[in-house]
Amino acid sequence: MNPEATKHLEAAIQKTLSTHAKSDKSYLWMAYWVIFEREADPEGLEGWLGLLNAGVSRASVVQTMIKSSEFYQRISGEESGNQINEKLHNARMEMVKQLLPPAEVILDLGGYSSSDPRGALLSFGYPHVPQKLYILDFHPDKMMFPGPEWPKQVKYETCDIEYVYGSMTDLDCFQEGTFDLIWSGESIEHITPEDAEKVFSKAYKLLKPGGKLALDTPNRRATKLQLPNSYIHPEHKIEYYYEDLCKLLEKHNFKIIQSKGVIDLSKSIETSSMEHFKNEFISSEKLNDNPNNSYCFFICCMRAEDC
Repeated sequence: MNPEATKHLEAAIQKTLSTHAKSDKSYLWMAYWVIFEREADPEGLEGWLGLLNAGVSRASVVQTMIKSSEFYQRISGEESGNQINEKLHNARMEMVKQLLPPAEVILDLGGYSSSDPRGALLSFGYPHVPQKLYILDFHPDKMMFPGPEWPKQVKYETCDIEYVYGSMTDLDCFQEGTFDLIWSGESIEHITPEDAEKVFSKAYKLLKPGGKLALDTPNRRATKLQLPNSYIHPEHKIEYYYEDLCKLLEKHNFKIIQSKGVIDLSKSIETSSMEHFKNEFISSEKLNDNPNNSYCFFICCMRAEDC
């Protein structure tokens, strides 16, 4: 990386970190995710804190980090990383288009989009325009990476979109028997299993007869290959094994009617190796019938009493 590019990179990183982190510890924690795309190890964190306490500037710490071999190796593999991210994004769009059922009234848990006021579901290409779409998510100011605040009421074609700000566990504001579809797109992993049980219990009551609860989430069998001692996102409270989440849903009287895998990684998972991870990820079909051995899995279920 040439000196001019390095200078611009340092400035961009400093701006991002200064905006979102106040204490030295939170600053370093964020720096690890921005620069190294991983959680800070205890020894490294302690070392950098020691330097800051000794008077070394935050700017100097960032300069040292981006001159490290670890950062160089990550940048060198950036092209394949971008390919993986693009492949996953396209696969999840295909999932939304093909697998989510039509519904007139929808609750999208964690469905805020920083780039589209219609929310994540419609921006992903959901082909069935509902009459009413509720998007429940934190206010943008309270998010890890704040985005624009959209109007609470948005109109898209024949659909009325309403934003409700709060935790996805706060479902008491909705009336029972309201929704044809409750959708959780990569959000259930952002709450604890105990809170997930509260969501499932409440969702059961919020669904209309014949309504569906659907979700997708990263598969721990795959993500532990990348980060065996932590999760792939700093806000994840858990990353589920497919069979464990199925049992949790069944515990709350849901019957699974469809499940799919998103990006089959059978070879990497079965060998517990990252050797072929990138090539397998990029070459695999987007959707498959092997949720247990895929990078993410999709589940659609109904109340047992409606089946």
